[in-house]
Amino acid sequence: MSKGWMATIAAVAALALAGSMQTLAAPSVVLNEVAWSGTAAGSQDEWIELRNCTASSVDLAGWVLMIDETAIPLSVVADGATEVRHSTIDANGYFLLERTDDTTVADVAADLLYKGTLSNSGATLKLLDAAGNVIDQVVCTEAGWPAGEAGTGNLAYATMERVDPVEMGDAWRTNDGVVHNGKDASDAPLWGTPRAANSATVDYLTAPRVQLLAFPAGGVTCPLLVEWQAVDPDGIATGLQVTIAVRAAGAEEWTVLGERLANQGAFPWDCSSFAKGVAYELKVTATDWEGRIGSATSAPFSLR
Repeated sequence: MSKGWMATIAAVAALALAGSMQTLAAPSVVLNEVAWSGTAAGSQDEWIELRNCTASSVDLAGWVLMIDETAIPLSVVADGATEVRHSTIDANGYFLLERTDDTTVADVAADLLYKGTLSNSGATLKLLDAAGNVIDQVVCTEAGWPAGEAGTGNLAYATMERVDPVEMGDAWRTNDGVVHNGKDASDAPLWGTPRAANSATVDYLTAPRVQLLAFPAGGVTCPLLVEWQAVDPDGIATGLQVTIAVRAAGAEEWTVLGERLANQGAFPWDCSSFAKGVAYELKVTATDWEGRIGSATSAPFSLR
């Protein structure tokens, strides 16, 4: 992916996030990305990224990042911190912690070098301010990390990314291998986004938004009129591929009822061939030109 395209994506994400921050209270600084499995160059090459969610710089003097019982001071060289190059985070910016040395992410400069290790089975991360308040935390010691990949599979060593701390809270996804930047110590691409918008955030902010309109609940009669609208936050108005499908509630397979539909419309479904008294779900799915998908699923209903 070119630097220009990465910059465009980052700008889209930043603008969309800025709009969200006008209406929703945001945390000040969050744990934004965790490379808990290391990189293809070495499983010890772990790194952690913080993100400033505010429109002002944040002074990290006295702040500490805890990895289980290991304390990493974010403004002075002591205990777990071996080199501190910056002790502030720019407005809407990032703070990169690399383990041991600055070759972990070879082409992105670290803000801090630290000692410590992240177990592949999970850990507790806590971000504390100068007064000892817990500003953000990730607790995953029993169920393991909620996202990210170990050193196997097509996206080996993919990072764990925060989706959107403003709108999605403590939701994490694995880097998708499409939006990524940075290189490891062997000059191979990282499946992560050090000091850039997370792939999960870009996907969330730019994926199509779908809404079911005036959909009846409970028992319904045939024919059933399905009404929807879909928008693409970062695409052309008519660039979506819309599909309507139905399934018995809880089933795995969906039956396509209509496809290549308009962004907004009404679809008359002749449901007379479907069994009555069964609980069904309808789903409207919109796919944009980049393959990002948004959908809306109805509450269960029955035919009568």
